[in-house]
Amino acid sequence: MNGPRQHSVVARTRHRSGSRSLRNMRSLYMFLLCIQMAAFAPVCHAKHMYQYTDAQGIVHFTDVKPGDDVKDVKATRVRTDPEPLVRTREEGPDGDRTLVFVNTSGGPVTVELSFDEARNVRSEPPLPARIVLAPRSDTHALRIVATNPAAGFAYRFRYHYMPGDVHARADPHALYRLPFPAERRLAISQAFGGKASHGGNQNYYAVDIGMPEGTPVLAARDGVVMTVENDFFGAGLDMARYGDRANNVRIVHADGTMAVYAHLELESVRVHVGDRVRAGQLLALSGDTGYTNGPHLHFCVQRNDDMELVSVPFEFTGPRGAFTPQAGMVVGGDGGP
Repeated sequence: MNGPRQHSVVARTRHRSGSRSLRNMRSLYMFLLCIQMAAFAPVCHAKHMYQYTDAQGIVHFTDVKPGDDVKDVKATRVRTDPEPLVRTREEGPDGDRTLVFVNTSGGPVTVELSFDEARNVRSEPPLPARIVLAPRSDTHALRIVATNPAAGFAYRFRYHYMPGDVHARADPHALYRLPFPAERRLAISQAFGGKASHGGNQNYYAVDIGMPEGTPVLAARDGVVMTVENDFFGAGLDMARYGDRANNVRIVHADGTMAVYAHLELESVRVHVGDRVRAGQLLALSGDTGYTNGPHLHFCVQRNDDMELVSVPFEFTGPRGAFTPQAGMVVGGDGGP
């Protein structure tokens, strides 16, 4: 699995040196912004739309699957754009602007800001800076003020964001239950450093557990649902086509680490962003979506390490105690290998 790459870079320009130059720079800003939006546009989602006619002859269109009592339902897969992890808005006049970050996720997100150009302006805080956005919050992150409003001024800044609190450190004593029902016994097909797809920092300490599609996927540790990707379908070994199209749930833990449960079945997620979940709680059903060669669950624990998602080693636990997952192990049933 090529894990979720939830980050973005945007550059913005403001300039004041007479009304004509201001208009010209705003036109250039919009042109550059359009280019950047195209360059960083996320892969589209897909989901089901349902059409049915009720007893009164009224035709309904909905993205919520009707109950089993509704007959003759027509389901169609459609493509929609995913919601961004972070939104921005600007407030105030040109000479005194405030940039507000809106964190739509259920966990912290770290933003890194810097100036590409700064003439006759000052910022609060001084740039470069890193700011941790609280979950589901609006943060007045950056103020840019013209030092001498009567003189010409110009600035261009950029920001980059990454899930997780950059200050978080993994609890070395944290344990994780197996992410499926205790009575099941399933094989670990790929473990830490697996040559097939666990070579990068983001997924080095990950496990792939072979699972029939529709197997309940359970939370391995208490936490809060940070993000949900629920609308992808299709699978294969074409990285360009499927690399970022695995349905997944990301859960942030008390120590700031984040667990990723990936390759989930289309529209099978049972939790919502911001939900508090307990270890053993049903999250979704396993599937075969994204970059895969067969149905399995990809599970890893990550943290934000200097603005890079890095996986961290972990142990599963059960009645026999804690153990490090190894490729070829058959786990579950009695809680251990």
